[in-house]
Amino acid sequence: MADGDSEEVVIRDYFKKGFTYDEILALLDKYHGVRMSITTLKRRLKEYGLKRRNVDYDVVSVREKIRGLLDGPDCMGGYRHIWHTLKMQGICVPRSTVEALLRELDPEGTEERRAHRLRRRAYRNNGPNDTWHCDGYDKLKPFGFPIHACIDGWSRKVLWLYVTRSNNWPHNIATYYLDAVEHQGGCPQKLITDLGTENGLMASIHSFFRDDLNSHRYVPSPRNQRSEAWWSYFRRSRTNWWINFFKDLEHQGTFNPASELESECLWFCFAPLLQEDIEQLKEHWNTHYIRKSRHDTVSGRPDSLYHLPEMHGGAINLIAHVPDDELRYARVHLVEQAERNDYQEYFQYVTTTCDLKRPRSWREGLELYNTLLDCAVNGS
Repeated sequence: MADGDSEEVVIRDYFKKGFTYDEILALLDKYHGVRMSITTLKRRLKEYGLKRRNVDYDVVSVREKIRGLLDGPDCMGGYRHIWHTLKMQGICVPRSTVEALLRELDPEGTEERRAHRLRRRAYRNNGPNDTWHCDGYDKLKPFGFPIHACIDGWSRKVLWLYVTRSNNWPHNIATYYLDAVEHQGGCPQKLITDLGTENGLMASIHSFFRDDLNSHRYVPSPRNQRSEAWWSYFRRSRTNWWINFFKDLEHQGTFNPASELESECLWFCFAPLLQEDIEQLKEHWNTHYIRKSRHDTVSGRPDSLYHLPEMHGGAINLIAHVPDDELRYARVHLVEQAERNDYQEYFQYVTTTCDLKRPRSWREGLELYNTLLDCAVNGS
């Protein structure tokens, strides 16, 4: 949220994301300099028309909203996922109602979504910014959409999640790391990555910031525990839908991955859509409630765990300060900028010249893809 947001906007945002009253008060005090009692907060919520119990809702409009969510990647989520998504959009409805509507609208999907128990290794961490886990995701790479992410080990907050032209180019990954360091106000005590060469520059920059070669650790990908566990959730909740979608385009002959023109056109039309989609999933994950389990993990919302560790038994002030001159030096002297792409410039030129709108859904993306390819091949 921007620093200039009004008190009402901030309270509405925190309420919509599902934070408890105590968490909202703590966040207002810690990050916005606003102190109020819980009585005042409740009075504000009443003035804004915000409540969580006995909420009036139109089941017909809720049904249509859920139907719209099911016509896309959200169909991969269960009723808790849909319920939280609706809540983030300001639609308050009992979870039992969402569960019943989901069974009505998607009976086959409901049966297919079954929880599987896993036996996990114990995980030890002191608090937020003790350890960041970084990893790449290649399941969408055959279609030209590799993804890279970083997760805070203690809170399980996703710090970044990007669709990138290549998650194997070290300068892309280093840029994401530097952006996160600048945004969070420092770097973690430790950084864990897999053995990929794309992590080398980021690892070197982190060791430079910490002045400690041992502050970064390479581990085999399956042992990067936090990242690998989150990718499993990511595939169940999102990428299975996109994988099937792009495979359908390939099988129908609409997309040929061997064609550079078609691959670049697919990127132009769908990369922004995919980025927006996974940003929503990141926000969804960071504000959803992780239930207490028999494993040695802390329950709570990742955003709350990360920003308010003192309320959840975590250590505070673990983030390591990075001087501005060191941050500037890394950006200017260590990280290279991506080169121009003639295909992307051409598609942007056609879009602007022909007054074509950038897509807002996968259907509009597919329509733009076919239009741009027709222009490129036939000149029409």
